[in-house]
Amino acid sequence: MINVGDSRAVLGTRKNKNDNGTVSAVDLTIDQVASSTDERKRILERGGYISEPKEPGMAHRVWLDPQCTRIGLGISRSLGDHALKHSGVIPDPVVTDRTLTPNDEFIIIASDGVWCLMESIEAVNIVQDGFNKGMGASEACLELIEASKKRWNDSEGNTYRDDITAIVIRLDDLWNDANDAV
Repeated sequence: MINVGDSRAVLGTRKNKNDNGTVSAVDLTIDQVASSTDERKRILERGGYISEPKEPGMAHRVWLDPQCTRIGLGISRSLGDHALKHSGVIPDPVVTDRTLTPNDEFIIIASDGVWCLMESIEAVNIVQDGFNKGMGASEACLELIEASKKRWNDSEGNTYRDDITAIVIRLDDLWNDANDAV
């Protein structure tokens, strides 16, 4: 996986393909945020400033100035945020890899509007519940988006909601097709 910023890819997997128990969540990407030790070090070495979160659940922010008044960004890597490039915000992606197995059920790729108020395992459980109800990937994805919207509304009322973008990719048919080809 290739990732820049705080969108995240999460794998829903089982210990055993025949296991009807719970699906586990495995983060396939690493959020690039200013609270990460390596990201923080780079930003400070390149002249950026980092503010602490104003309240629990909020992100550290990268700033152009020590007063934290000129352009702030809640991520440490970004495409297109040229104003903060001299403050240590870089466009370089973090690349991770994982070999998929028949135990892997699905992948969720979503923006921070999902992850700000939801842990990876919660998202995996929502999607798996949708599949258990006979939904396809698109319908299960809509369930995840609706659950995210509800959390934002419960947390912020109708005053604010971050962007919520998600896609769910089912992997079970991938293995069926591979077995048929052999």
